[in-house]
Amino acid sequence: MMKIVPAEEVYTEALQMLRKFDREDLDKLWSLVKETFSTTDPTEDKEKMLWVELKRLYEPDPRDQLWALQRYMHDPLEWRLYDTCGVHHVSTEKGHEIFMLVEKDYPLTKGLTTVMLCNKLQVDQYSEMANELLMKIY
Repeated sequence: MMKIVPAEEVYTEALQMLRKFDREDLDKLWSLVKETFSTTDPTEDKEKMLWVELKRLYEPDPRDQLWALQRYMHDPLEWRLYDTCGVHHVSTEKGHEIFMLVEKDYPLTKGLTTVMLCNKLQVDQYSEMANELLMKIY
């Protein structure tokens, strides 16, 4: 028997996982996933999604289709920081999602960067990481 799971549910699961992860856990997960899929290809949809998202986080490629879609990311936009694992997350109502490590530089367009800065970064409590992230992007 097969169950079809909407993409929103998968992203909701991913967001809940990010809140529970610390940076060390995320780095270990990336290491395990990278090692596993260096010899075999991901076969299940969740495996492929995990591989793609972690690869985008750790090894951003400007030729990746995600970065080409930035011109279609418009308001309303939500921008959150998960400071336990050092990941910020940009999403729109159109279903576009980008997860980024705080310390990495990503191929963001000037338009998306402006939209991000015009929206407030959402954090659970003030942190030095949030302040540094804003200064880096600004």
